[in-house]
Amino acid sequence: MKKTTKTLLVVFASVLVMAACGKDDNGGAAIGGNPPQNGEDEEIDWDDPQTGQKATVYIEDVKFEMIYVEKGTFQQLVPHYRQDPLAGRVFDTAIVEEIIIEEDFLIGKYEVTQRQWLTVADSNPSEFHSDLDLPVTNVDMWTMVHFADTLHQRTGYPFRLPTTYEWQYAAMGGNKSLHYLYAGGNNIGEVAWYAQNSGGTTHRVGQLKPNELWLYDMCGNVSEATTGSGASERGGAFDTELNLDDVDFRNDLKVQKWFLMAPTNWFVRSDNNLGFRLAMSATDAKKAMQNKGKTTKTK
Repeated sequence: MKKTTKTLLVVFASVLVMAACGKDDNGGAAIGGNPPQNGEDEEIDWDDPQTGQKATVYIEDVKFEMIYVEKGTFQQLVPHYRQDPLAGRVFDTAIVEEIIIEEDFLIGKYEVTQRQWLTVADSNPSEFHSDLDLPVTNVDMWTMVHFADTLHQRTGYPFRLPTTYEWQYAAMGGNKSLHYLYAGGNNIGEVAWYAQNSGGTTHRVGQLKPNELWLYDMCGNVSEATTGSGASERGGAFDTELNLDDVDFRNDLKVQKWFLMAPTNWFVRSDNNLGFRLAMSATDAKKAMQNKGKTTKTK
């Protein structure tokens, strides 16, 4: 493939050897262990016209593929509240605001799978576990954050959960958005596993059409946890009905209706329809590469 002066080849991936994990104090899936040993580097093309800009980190032989998302802006429904003399602070209305993504970032190409989960945990909490490429579920928010922190500690790369703004911007296609009704198209059955086509179960990640950034399952399969302002579950799941009441903006399948409003106590919820994907700051990722002695090349 012919390279241009803007094409970046990034040494981003290392083969990492993981130690066995023990159980946590509560008897659940422990996330921890000894630091890995660095292996051979792999050169990753960040400007592939077929699959978009991406980078990959390996833990043993398991890939964590991350898609590069350039900064930009998008329109977001934002809640506004009023003070009620009896009820206190209550929802009043929603208005459209422009949200600015100020920094490039990377986000997982797929929802975190059970195969990826087991690289740092000693057991699989998922209710549906017939295939390790199913998304991991039945994990609460705090354990998701701990999982990302552990990956950061072991690999040196700054894994975390995406913010709600990052997640929605990426789901809508970033600066490549074609303004589809759903993430990746206007035909829900082509892009999402939901109540009417899922058969009541999760499905292997990456089986349906991706969105404009080559991100899979941003609608459907499992709802995804996000952090930051308006942190909530996003994107709908395998059991989400297509004809949700228009009042429920939080977790609808339609990208134009996503709304920053978190359900009560969702942070401690774990269920068979809740999962997550990973993210990291592009700036911090490049710093991590420099700290590990890796280089960014231009041709």
